[in-house]
Amino acid sequence: MERTESEGFNQSASSGESSFGSESSRNTSDETSGGITDRIKSVGSSVKDKAAGLPGLLADGLEAGAKALKQRQPSTVGADGSSVAVSNDSSVSAVTDTLASGMQSSADWLRDADIEKLKAGVENQVKEHPARSLLIALGAGYLIGKALRR
Repeated sequence: MERTESEGFNQSASSGESSFGSESSRNTSDETSGGITDRIKSVGSSVKDKAAGLPGLLADGLEAGAKALKQRQPSTVGADGSSVAVSNDSSVSAVTDTLASGMQSSADWLRDADIEKLKAGVENQVKEHPARSLLIALGAGYLIGKALRR
């Protein structure tokens, strides 16, 4: 099948004007792209709304985990599968306390953090050090992927 140069080239018989494509197809594509743009804006605003509440949710989770660690007494599993209290091991309780206080301070930091400042800082780091930022993102993605597979 041969293709001629005039394929896709429409001529109006009444006015003698010529155009590529038809006006109705342009209107349809404008309406379709406008609908897609509106959908994308709608999804973007809902994602932005959900992301605004995310730091609070993370902070609440960290705080609940810290409280649970502080309330839990350190214990270990014996050879027969029974739970044995390790009240005299100060290193286990010290690690638990350190972990709980770190979780609590992370929760406090998340509540007090200015998200716009963080965003500007991350953007600045990516602009100044793109290769390092890419490597960090790849490493974080790898670790998250490994954690989610389990």
